[in-house]
Amino acid sequence: MNERIRAYEVLVIDSNGEKLGVMKTEEAIIKAKEQELDLILVAAETKPPVAKILDFGKWQYEQQKAATKQRSKGKALEMKGLRLGVRIAEGDLNVRVNQARKFLTKGHKLRAVLQFKGREMAHFDLAIEKMREFARRLEDCSKIEELPKRMGRQLIMILTPEKKSPPKINPSPNEAQK
Repeated sequence: MNERIRAYEVLVIDSNGEKLGVMKTEEAIIKAKEQELDLILVAAETKPPVAKILDFGKWQYEQQKAATKQRSKGKALEMKGLRLGVRIAEGDLNVRVNQARKFLTKGHKLRAVLQFKGREMAHFDLAIEKMREFARRLEDCSKIEELPKRMGRQLIMILTPEKKSPPKINPSPNEAQK
């Protein structure tokens, strides 16, 4: 900004967004000072570099605001979690499946955790079967990212939403002949 601009000539844009044309950097700085504003280099890579006459504090605030907005839009989707048990009843399993379906259709990843209690650790095969059943019921809207893995007294599986491809449109009779 201002005296720190090293380019000899710059394309100047005033505070209203109108092009003032290519001029020497010193002249542009004088014009900016007359308006009690700053000359800010916004595109240094172009030929000639582009500089705007703006209030630096206001411009800096706008840049920070835009960066924050970008970060919030680019935020990674949340990992949602559900707990299951080896002896979970059919009705409770249906409730968990419906909740998981909601999370997956909203685009969230899902972490299904089956917890072992007491002597249930001896029935690892039943736990694996319960996880398979859970994943099978969600096949239509998800895919398994991470197969069930034992971690201490838990069995953990990660599901991701499946991107559905758009339905194929039947070709018109003219295209079908080609």
